[in-house]
Amino acid sequence: MSIDLSDVQLDALLKRLHLANTRRAWRDLVQRAEQEEWGYRDYLTLLVSEEIAHRQQTRVARMVRRARFPFLKTIDDFNFMYQSTVRLSLLGSALAPDFVTEGRCLIFGGKPGRGKTHLAVAIAYRAIQNGFDARFVTAAELIDELSAAFRSGRLAEALATYVHPNVLVY
Repeated sequence: MSIDLSDVQLDALLKRLHLANTRRAWRDLVQRAEQEEWGYRDYLTLLVSEEIAHRQQTRVARMVRRARFPFLKTIDDFNFMYQSTVRLSLLGSALAPDFVTEGRCLIFGGKPGRGKTHLAVAIAYRAIQNGFDARFVTAAELIDELSAAFRSGRLAEALATYVHPNVLVY
């Protein structure tokens, strides 16, 4: 059995399946597969893996935009040398998926400039990487928005913005 599809027809099929990254990558991967004499299974595995990785990357980027972080910091960016009262081992459980699924809370307190927001954003970012959604808002913004919503009679609608995310940082 032989399937004789032109590049244009194959591209149209991939477009119909919404495989945007596969549409961009398949030609280069075909050349590489031919040069390195890959089997069909190896080619298909890499093509599908690339699509999955691209979708994951796109999902994380979209969720980070929705979270409205004031900046993007990871736990790896945090310098524990300057903050001796915080240890990575203390934050370990907050970086795991169980932190969100078990509905736990975390409150950081301390003087300004000690890294509280950095750590909160890093934990929320890790939650996004683990498949959850997050939202960042300052306490002042939260109070202002909910007060305005209450006065205009749309409190329930405004609350949904803050109740829906799996992780809320304020």
